[in-house]
Amino acid sequence: MKKTVFVSLILLLTFSSCGLLGIHFKVHNPKKPGKSLKYSKEEILLGELTQYRTCYDVNYYDFSLTVDPDKKTLDGVVQIHATAQVDFDTLQLDLHSNFEITKLIDKTTNKELMFERNERAVFVHSPRKNGDSFILQISYNGQPVKAKKAPWKGGFVWEKDDEKNPWIGVACESDGASLWWPLKDHTSDEADSVRLHYTVPQGLTAVGNGQFEGETKKGDQSTFNWFVSYPINSYNVTIYVGKFRHFNDQYTGINGETLELDHYVLEKNYFAAKKHFEQLHPILKSFEELFGEYPWYRDGFKLVESPYAGMEHQTAIAYGNGYRNNGDNETDYIILHETAHEWWGNSVTVKDLADVWIQEGFATYAEALYYEKKKGTDAYNSQLSWNRIMIKNKYPVVSQKDRRCFHFRRNSDVYGKGAWILHSLRCQLEDDSLFFDIIKSFYSEFKYQIVETKDFTDLVNTKTGSDYSWFFDQYLMSNFVPELDYAYTPEGLVYYRWSNVSESYNQLKISALIKGEKITLIPSAEVQHLDLPKNNSGTWSFSFSPSSVLYALNENSKLLKEVKK
Repeated sequence: MKKTVFVSLILLLTFSSCGLLGIHFKVHNPKKPGKSLKYSKEEILLGELTQYRTCYDVNYYDFSLTVDPDKKTLDGVVQIHATAQVDFDTLQLDLHSNFEITKLIDKTTNKELMFERNERAVFVHSPRKNGDSFILQISYNGQPVKAKKAPWKGGFVWEKDDEKNPWIGVACESDGASLWWPLKDHTSDEADSVRLHYTVPQGLTAVGNGQFEGETKKGDQSTFNWFVSYPINSYNVTIYVGKFRHFNDQYTGINGETLELDHYVLEKNYFAAKKHFEQLHPILKSFEELFGEYPWYRDGFKLVESPYAGMEHQTAIAYGNGYRNNGDNETDYIILHETAHEWWGNSVTVKDLADVWIQEGFATYAEALYYEKKKGTDAYNSQLSWNRIMIKNKYPVVSQKDRRCFHFRRNSDVYGKGAWILHSLRCQLEDDSLFFDIIKSFYSEFKYQIVETKDFTDLVNTKTGSDYSWFFDQYLMSNFVPELDYAYTPEGLVYYRWSNVSESYNQLKISALIKGEKITLIPSAEVQHLDLPKNNSGTWSFSFSPSSVLYALNENSKLLKEVKK
């Protein structure tokens, strides 16, 4: 009988959460990396954490805004309460050049301040001594940038509902909050609290973040007042305007605390929303069990129907997915993903968007963990399979610091590859208790704080008692994933080795399947081999599993020639 070896590279059997996935979509390294990124003057001015920004710390914003839906204009006043961190003469604020600054005053002295504008940067001459508390008040007006494709290409969205009522929203994670209001527009500085006063034509509702503090009416206008009692990153501050219908729900947390759920939807979708949003309860419960308590109990939680797909605005998530369950046919992926951001991105926020994988990768991985809790290992594996499809390996996951450079089309790997890095770490540890302790500890230790990638990698090293720098350097700092070359012979020998990584990477454990049984391999840069046992039929059955960790698998017949030498 002819001896053959069956090497399955496309269809793999389901084994375990760190074993073989149901379907494997092969990971490819690009023939060449993505083109070098070029940054505009505006991106540099927004991204750099210069002395003009580090010289002061923002404590509180008081933001009043009048929205004119007909003219599509904004007219606002922002008070910035801050504390000097050093002696300085000049500080930087940020505001898009579409807006005119009509007045900028020092509220302590009521004196008007001199300023210069360069792109979005506003350099204010306002000498202070270290420790000084001060208040700046900026009055401005103009027409904001219209979003080309919210939320990915940011700006204002000016739509109308089916009854021709204004339906307005904004999204600015990539582009910065200075797209529509003046502030210190850098993720390294979160205000401790924010008050929002949104004025719109009567008959419309203006929804903001946090707690509703009432509506006041004057003439033909209504002002809706909101208060955010926790730290908030600036791109999460938001506004929705529409003819909304409000309904209330309550969620009981894992520690017995009641969380108020206040949702705002278009009238025609009221009954659909009441049913559809029930899925929020198991989602919140799962994330609390996985990561820790929901971070914003005082400020509640709301889904607000938006004229674009979705965005994780803190306690006021934009929902625009058409009331469809397109996750596992029972789950709305927008609700799932954006709710995960309340933990990852809103509570734990990166100092620089170069590390945005901590926000997007963790939130994407949270989706898979939710499916695992809900339906088991197969559902977890299935979700990760779809994440894998999107991995491009064009750019490193961690990008250049001091540039506002988070753009979905430039580097979408912060999502899917970010999730796979966490999955790969879980499989390397082979200890779920340890892995989930790391995730929970990372959240609990950095809740309401600003983080960098190093904070997570240091925690991993501390918790494991090992140095995982080799692992994170490969997956985060290089755009290439490890490549495993292999070849096999008719006699049932399989040869394999890493082809593109350093010797320090010879610790990575991968999985394979022999005769239906899982084995663990630790490849190296040196060629290794397996002598496969025969099946009862006299054949060999074997498959690598590029699904236990993230790597590329390449058949390379040259290995056999090297072995013969």
